[in-house]
Amino acid sequence: MLNKFRELRALNAFAKKQSVGMQRKLMLYWVSMILVVFAAVILLLSIAGAFSQNDEQLHEVMELQLKNTQDSLASRLDRLTAQSLNLSKELSREIEGELVREGISLQEVNDDPERLLKLQQIMYPLVNTTLQTANCNGAYVILDATANTTLAAAEHSRSGLHLRYTNLSASNPVAPTVVYFRGIPDIARQKDLELHNRWNLEFDTDLIPGCRELMEMSLERPTQCYFWSRRIDLKGTWESAMLLCVPIVGSAGTVYGVCGVELSALYFQLSYPAAEGQFGSAVTVLAPIQDSRLLLSDGLVGSVNGTYLDGQETLVIHQGRYYNEYDAGSERYIGLHQTIPISKGETDNTAWAAAILIPRDSYAAYTAEVQRTWVIAALGLLVVLLALSFFLARRFVRPITDSLKRFQQEELPEQGMSSGISEVDELAEFLNARARNQRLEQGELPPNIAELFDQFVARKDLLTEAERNILRYYIDGHEIADIPDLAFISMSTVRKHNRSIYEKLGVASRDELMLYIDLLRRCGRLQELF
Repeated sequence: MLNKFRELRALNAFAKKQSVGMQRKLMLYWVSMILVVFAAVILLLSIAGAFSQNDEQLHEVMELQLKNTQDSLASRLDRLTAQSLNLSKELSREIEGELVREGISLQEVNDDPERLLKLQQIMYPLVNTTLQTANCNGAYVILDATANTTLAAAEHSRSGLHLRYTNLSASNPVAPTVVYFRGIPDIARQKDLELHNRWNLEFDTDLIPGCRELMEMSLERPTQCYFWSRRIDLKGTWESAMLLCVPIVGSAGTVYGVCGVELSALYFQLSYPAAEGQFGSAVTVLAPIQDSRLLLSDGLVGSVNGTYLDGQETLVIHQGRYYNEYDAGSERYIGLHQTIPISKGETDNTAWAAAILIPRDSYAAYTAEVQRTWVIAALGLLVVLLALSFFLARRFVRPITDSLKRFQQEELPEQGMSSGISEVDELAEFLNARARNQRLEQGELPPNIAELFDQFVARKDLLTEAERNILRYYIDGHEIADIPDLAFISMSTVRKHNRSIYEKLGVASRDELMLYIDLLRRCGRLQELF
């Protein structure tokens, strides 16, 4: 391990000694800066809660949906309670009136089928009206009397009426069929009603928790105590339902029985379909809460499409910041719940709650998709930034590398040309100045002076033979006054030749001509004029 560490250190030291290209180094600087900025942006987004917006959004959606559901349930249950209390009041008046007319008490109705039939005939219109007007799927009345007290089941068997809708379906919710579920069959024949295939003559009060206790209470009015039963199985059927139990209280405080309405599990499912949303299917629940557990088996559950709920679970509640988790063991759900008062004076003080549940897996799939989108967007942005850094680094370095290539090829930029980078231009100007100084030190003429000399020498070919002779006398150091005697010509002819020589050589005077001659002599190029 120590040897490996030493090898890595040696490799690192070797890498530091190697020269790195300007573009690569600038690219590394750009990438480092981009990564730092990118990490800072991600950190700031995380601190600002950008990645927890899903939870906040879910909380807002579920809170709104829970409020709407709670308001809807509370409004419906309040109306059903009011209609059931009114039914109790009407039944009390009719029952008490009939008993007064007969001059008997309710206990004397036991073992008297004829009087029970007469009471049920009186009660039927009230129960049927409640069923037709209430937002429920059943209405019933139970009298604290039985047709046969000698039977073994007489202790918990009670006479009464139970009308309910059957053939409920989402495709035909407007005109369901009314069937005769409990009661003396003579009334069904009189009213042309179909008997339910699981019809029974009387109610089994043991199957309705709290019903027996309610009939044994001493009450002054029905508003003192009423409650919704926990969900019960309807005897002999595959259906289950919750019953609103309201006492029928006489003027003397006698409880004649219990009446109310029915909400079946199927009716509740049709009334509250699962709400499909971006987070998953939201299920409506009305259930009791006990010891931080939501007892679905004792309450009602809306449509469970898109979930694995079967309405029999006991969900353990784990409170959370944005939502609660409801653990069913094999499955988990997230949601919110709020207690809702639906009973009064109930003996066990059951707390009921309205809840909205969403499968945890559905929400996890949604958040995973959102996170995947974030990751793809972030990677895309990072790739764009890296490509931009490569482009900028290349564009920045290119004029420098082009200038360096020209320097390597000894092609210095011309005066006035710009590379676009001031430092490179300054370097080029410095190299140009140094090159000029080197040429001067080596006796070379500056490029512009050499060009003038070349042009001057080239123009000598324009001179005539006589003009060349006069130019040669000047080169030899003779004055203009010496020329007539040397060339055997007149002074006027000399002046004429002088003007022609000046024009052809591009000089303005004899002094300028002699300056060129003197410079050419110093540069060793005088022989080029001959």
